[in-house]
Amino acid sequence: MNQTVYYREILVALLLICSVAESKLIKPSANGESKEILIINQKRRVYYPVKSNGIKYEIKGPLRLEFISRYPVLKAKKNMSIPYNYFIILNSKDTIKVNHRYKIQKSIKSIQHPKHNYTYSGNYFINLKPGRHTIEVLTKEQKYPVLIRLITKEFETYTKNKTVVKPSASKKSINLISDEKVLEYFELNLSIPIQIKVIKGKTLKITNRLVFSDNMGSEESYRIRIKNNKKVLGTFFFNTERSSRSVIKEYPNKVPGKWRSCEIPPSKKDNIYTIEGLDREKLILARFMIY
Repeated sequence: MNQTVYYREILVALLLICSVAESKLIKPSANGESKEILIINQKRRVYYPVKSNGIKYEIKGPLRLEFISRYPVLKAKKNMSIPYNYFIILNSKDTIKVNHRYKIQKSIKSIQHPKHNYTYSGNYFINLKPGRHTIEVLTKEQKYPVLIRLITKEFETYTKNKTVVKPSASKKSINLISDEKVLEYFELNLSIPIQIKVIKGKTLKITNRLVFSDNMGSEESYRIRIKNNKKVLGTFFFNTERSSRSVIKEYPNKVPGKWRSCEIPPSKKDNIYTIEGLDREKLILARFMIY
């Protein structure tokens, strides 16, 4: 089963110069008649329940896709994390299994099902190459349908005013060698959060890699959480595989994963963002750019 987040055919050069524009909701091309309207922060958000026949999309790239999912429950124990999963099938050949586990977000209300509770959102990202693509979302053997909201963002280029930044507090850097270039990364895990200062009007891009140890498989998932003070701005879920083109100078016996990235859009004021790795005993390397 291929669980690669990015198509191998996507040109690395394209990804290095791309950011994303305004997002919009994508409606299913098939099996999207059923809708769930959730009230989140006083805003109406449309989700689509993934039932036995799945949901299908027809999409033209290049685009960055964000799968936002939540799981409904009738009753949940206090502080209990709810596991759920779903499958993404790309162009009828590449299958990705997405696993999430989140607690209940008590503030969410449903117009159709007022007695239901809903988890915090799980976020999964995929970049599509140019051309037409079919995407099918399926679930198996779960009590309730997973709710899916698919957001897409068109790529736009930025080539000027890029600045690589370092953490606010002094931290030891890690040298990653990729294609004969030495790139400066910083360690990130549950016990080592990182703070980055970003001035107003600037976008923060976080490029990250999972560090593979001998007991890990060829593909692994990991999560990054970004906060502004105590407010959680987003949790990003990534799948990655071992890189055959990069090495870590300080950890010659470990293998870096292929790079993944996420972004925090511009704000109207200066901010200090806290970036955390959420998976215990998994080490992530991160580097930061503002533009």
